[in-house]
Amino acid sequence: MNDPANTLKEQRAAIRSAAVEAFDDDATLAESWLNQSIEILGNQRPVNFMDSLERIRILKGVIGRLEDGFP
Repeated sequence: MNDPANTLKEQRAAIRSAAVEAFDDDATLAESWLNQSIEILGNQRPVNFMDSLERIRILKGVIGRLEDGFP
């Protein structure tokens, strides 16, 4: 059985990796994006949006839109 806390930790790490990839492997730019308010997230910072698996799933969708060229 998976430990929910461990799964959340793993998903947070996966989001950070996905953000770096979305910003062409620029970790500094990705961290900047993760720490700024984003309108599509209700003006929340993505780093603060990673508090549940459901919200991480939403954040994955936002990162996917970034990769597709949508703001």
